[in-house]
Amino acid sequence: MTNIIDRYLLRSGMPAEELCIIGRTKRAFYYYGMMSLAALGLAMLSTGLVNIVS
Repeated sequence: MTNIIDRYLLRSGMPAEELCIIGRTKRAFYYYGMMSLAALGLAMLSTGLVNIVS
């Protein structure tokens, strides 16, 4: 997962030196943290919509 996002960032113009400075572990925590927050937000949104419709 981290490799896919890193390749995308490199292709979109982010310098490789900047990725090295940030570090792979920090990036992985950030990516997975953002994914879990997005999943939580989508779950809350869908629950809210179900409550409004019902």
